[in-house]
Amino acid sequence: MSGRSLPLPVLTRPSDALILIPVQSSSTSLIYLVDNTLDGQGASPRELRAVLGRMREGVEILTEPYHSVSLKRVKALNPSHIILSGQSHPWDRYSAESLAGVFEVIKKAPQPMLGVCGGHQQIALVFGAPVDLMERLEPGEGYKGARRERGYFPVETSGTGLFKDLSGQITVWHSHFDEVKELPKGFRRTAWNESSAIQAMEHATRPLFGVQFHPELFDEDHPDGRRVLENFLAM
Repeated sequence: MSGRSLPLPVLTRPSDALILIPVQSSSTSLIYLVDNTLDGQGASPRELRAVLGRMREGVEILTEPYHSVSLKRVKALNPSHIILSGQSHPWDRYSAESLAGVFEVIKKAPQPMLGVCGGHQQIALVFGAPVDLMERLEPGEGYKGARRERGYFPVETSGTGLFKDLSGQITVWHSHFDEVKELPKGFRRTAWNESSAIQAMEHATRPLFGVQFHPELFDEDHPDGRRVLENFLAM
């Protein structure tokens, strides 16, 4: 991308460290943010919206709950980019009917689309790949007793697509119990580590991307997530 850059201070979780984000001109006109949390429970949509608003000052960001999403709605809005947030509960708490609209959007919308954490898993589910707990450590239901990956961890990347202009290994924030167990048909793996074999993926022919981690939670010591978002918004 080209254009004038101005420094803008942004406070991001988890450390609330001060970091400067260059605001750049781009073709971004409307970012459609799908809130995948149940009843607004969960921080992912709020954190994504806050960071995107600072990275693209003046660009409209429309957040709508997953159960209100439809392909007809997306066609009417004609957003430049679509982002699928993380979810707040295990996927078996979501009804098939409530997910039908967003699933159709994932299948058919032509816009660049990024699934973050649960949104990454959502894309896998749409294309028939299994999603399950990373590991159950002790008996329990839902996430109780399940292994959780939380904190900054390194991942290896392909260095292409979302990871353009980044080193082969990046460090990004994780917070999840579930993972994509198999690569969906028509996708290629673009990031991985010892904890999860599919840390990121992209469709072979469409601008459709998923990341298991949270690129929006970057700070001064861990800036790689910012570049991932910048690369997506430049598409």
